[in-house]
Amino acid sequence: MEKQRYSLRANVGFFFNKPIGFSRDFHAEFPEIFLEPDLNVLNMKVVYRFSRTREGLLLQTDLSGDIQAQCVRCLAESSVPVSTKFEELFYFPERTQEESDQLIPSDGYLDLADIFRDYILLEIPINHLCKPDCKGVCVECGQNLNLAECGHTDSRIILPDA
Repeated sequence: MEKQRYSLRANVGFFFNKPIGFSRDFHAEFPEIFLEPDLNVLNMKVVYRFSRTREGLLLQTDLSGDIQAQCVRCLAESSVPVSTKFEELFYFPERTQEESDQLIPSDGYLDLADIFRDYILLEIPINHLCKPDCKGVCVECGQNLNLAECGHTDSRIILPDA
């Protein structure tokens, strides 16, 4: 199945001539979206606001969605809900004296996919469990112990509490 790709380019060119303090709210929902190069997000909901400041545009975002991740005990794929709130300042090129990755392009279009991807990746838990009482896999035969017992026992391995 091909991953769904949507453009997350925001036209902010109309902010160039607006007064300081001017803001605009945006809302988007995607049942499935692929954020290049490697992140597929399900049920992504994003509410964001651009506000005009003296230096540029302040982006305030509330983002949520579901990510498919592998359980660290049983290696099964499961859905992980992620949500994040963040702020980023995008500078007008004439307002900054130093090199910055967050410059507003002269065409007035910001691609928000990279920044959304970065903040979602920060919210994925390092030790994701498919469920709190996951039994893991058998160390001898590899059987997923959540699905069936295999008959092997190894008293040397004790699973830590999550």
